[in-house]
Amino acid sequence: KQRKFTNIIKFSGDTLLAILGDILDFSKIEAGKLSLEKIKISPAQVVEEALNIISATAEKKGLAVTSDIQTVVPETLLGDPNRLRQILLNLLSNAVKFTKNGSVHVTLQAQTISGDRIPLQFEVKDTGKGISQEIQKKLFSPFTQGDSSTTRQFGGTGLGLVISRRLVELMDGTIGVTSREGEGATFRFTVYLAVPPPSEPTQPQLEKSHSLLSTNSIC
Repeated sequence: KQRKFTNIIKFSGDTLLAILGDILDFSKIEAGKLSLEKIKISPAQVVEEALNIISATAEKKGLAVTSDIQTVVPETLLGDPNRLRQILLNLLSNAVKFTKNGSVHVTLQAQTISGDRIPLQFEVKDTGKGISQEIQKKLFSPFTQGDSSTTRQFGGTGLGLVISRRLVELMDGTIGVTSREGEGATFRFTVYLAVPPPSEPTQPQLEKSHSLLSTNSIC
C-alpha cells in the first residue's frame, strides 16, 4: 500500500515537472529567448538515447520499439543534441501514449548535402488509433491535443508538438504528420545540421609519439 502511494507521488511529481518544462520552453520560444547549441553530436546516438528513455514505458504496454538508421547518416555533425532529443521524445511519447498494441518505429535517413549543411529526416511511425483530418489541421497549435474529449484518458499540456515544431523551425526544418483514423500515424521532420570542418593533421603528434618510443627503447 505504501509503495502504491509512493508511486502515485512520483508519477504526480514527474507529470508536474513535465508540464512546467513545457510551459517554460514555450514561454522562451514565444519571447525569442531560446538559443540552440552547436556542438559535435552523433545523430544515431541521439536516436538510441531517446529510445532508451521511452523503452520502459513501451515495455509496460507490450509495444515493440524499433529503429532503422541508414548507413549514409554521418557519424558526427554539429547541432544541439538536447533539443534534437527533445523533439524525438515528444513524438515517441505521443506514439507510445496513443498506441494500445503493436509497435513504434523510428527511421533516420540523410539527404543530399546542401552547402556546409546536411538535411536529416526523422520518421516516427506507430500502429495506434490514428488522428482525424480535423485534428491534424490544428495539431501543432498551442494547447491542442489529439484526445479532445471531455473525459480525456491522457494528460499533458498540448504544448509538446508546438514546441517540437518551433525547435524544428529553429533548425531550418519542417515537420508534419500523415494519418488515418484506426491506421496509426506517421510524424516526419527534417532538420539541417552543419558538417564539421575536416580534422587537423595529426602527423606532428605521431612523430612525437615515435620519438618517445625511441627514447624508451634506448633506456
